[in-house]
Amino acid sequence: MPVIRDTVVILNLILLISITAGCQKGQTADLETQQGTSPDADKFAAAFEAKLSDLLLAIKPDEPMKAERFQAVKERFKKIGLAFHDFKDKNQYYLPTPESHPEYYDENGRLKVSWRVHLLPFLGQNKLYEQFKLDEDWDSPHNAPLAENMPDVFRSPDTPADSNKTRFRIFEGKWNRELGNTLSPTTMFPRGTPTQNKHFLDGTNNTVMVVEAGPDQAVEWTSPTGLNGFYPLEELGHTSASIPVLRADGSIMAVRKMIDKNVWKNIIGPQDNTRPNWREFTEIESMLTSEELRQFNHLKQIALAFHAYRKKYGKFPLADEHLTDNKPLLSWRVHLLPYVDQTDLYNEFHLDESWDSPHNKTLLKKIPDIYQFDSQAELGNTQAMTFSGKRTPFDLGSGSTGRDITDGFINTIQFVVAAPDTAVPWTKPVDLPFDPENPVKALGNLSSPEFIAVIMDGSIRYVPQNIPAEELSHLIQHKDGNVINVRLRRIIPY
Repeated sequence: MPVIRDTVVILNLILLISITAGCQKGQTADLETQQGTSPDADKFAAAFEAKLSDLLLAIKPDEPMKAERFQAVKERFKKIGLAFHDFKDKNQYYLPTPESHPEYYDENGRLKVSWRVHLLPFLGQNKLYEQFKLDEDWDSPHNAPLAENMPDVFRSPDTPADSNKTRFRIFEGKWNRELGNTLSPTTMFPRGTPTQNKHFLDGTNNTVMVVEAGPDQAVEWTSPTGLNGFYPLEELGHTSASIPVLRADGSIMAVRKMIDKNVWKNIIGPQDNTRPNWREFTEIESMLTSEELRQFNHLKQIALAFHAYRKKYGKFPLADEHLTDNKPLLSWRVHLLPYVDQTDLYNEFHLDESWDSPHNKTLLKKIPDIYQFDSQAELGNTQAMTFSGKRTPFDLGSGSTGRDITDGFINTIQFVVAAPDTAVPWTKPVDLPFDPENPVKALGNLSSPEFIAVIMDGSIRYVPQNIPAEELSHLIQHKDGNVINVRLRRIIPY
């Protein structure tokens, strides 16, 4: 029904604009004759476009969130997440401490101005930051007028431009005294001393940092008031069915609002000894930026090329150890070129010569965009690599057929994006050696807690670095009789 309702709204808008434009037509006919266009028509068109945009960006209570709206929130959350981590890198804590700046805190252990004010220098807002008196309350005669200057990064997509209220909120908690007289925070932002990374016993990927609450829970952006961490579900207010969430590791997703109250408490608590299965209540896992979308499309191209090659030759292309007369020839990446619209480049290679022959070596610099993933990697090198060796689909140069993948395409890795320090010349027939005891080691020094894996069914997944070695080994091996038991986030290109 939401789709129908939106369609009706749009049709009504079109009708309204048509009628209004018709009324104006007689008045502006002479002007149109002279100038060729109607200024009013341009106005109406602009208003219509803006209204359509509003429909996509506005929330509707208890209805799924539009992908376009989530993308808009995600862009703001990314900046906020980076600012928090930049603050922490400089100050060791995520916020100023009462020990270093007691004047910033009131008698209840709460900052006098909001966390948003303290992040301003890390959001390119130094001039605004310097105007605040951090030792005065947010609504003091000096600080109160500054609230009129809310940066757009704290503004929800459907918040009016003249509003100084934000829906980007944190959950306020406290420090509990546990057995052994140790202190434990109930949320990432307890009153008093702020948290450090050492306090995230559940992992930063399992702890909520910021949420977008409902319009009824909007506050002045300079106000330090947080949502009550003891009643997280009730505190969210009148939201859509999906809640944008910024986690402490910087990742962003939309989760279902109506999950169990205890689950909400678990995901806002940094040390409650729970590691929830986020996939069970995640609505939108990943919204891609233009750069991420480019990479996604390249990964898809490579995945499809593997299967196009298999369809033609009856088996997947060869991996490393591809030797003829004890000479390493060319990588699978070269042999896929005709299937990624690079036939002309493919025809330039001498296929009977090694990758580093005088002729073939000159082609290194012509690496296609689809094999480039990180600017840190040396030009001509790629991070697109298979796992190879015994028990893999790329067993020492022999190509596997579709029938060989007895565990199923859905349970077998095709290739991965390794770390820049593991990158190899894209034409060189070298891939990642498979070590069942520690398979992730071959990927190199990954800067993210997850790496990207393309599965043989064509799906693209985030695989956590800390995935049990046994589970990753099952994913790499194509006929060990085991099915992956770990849920992997799927990359969704909205």
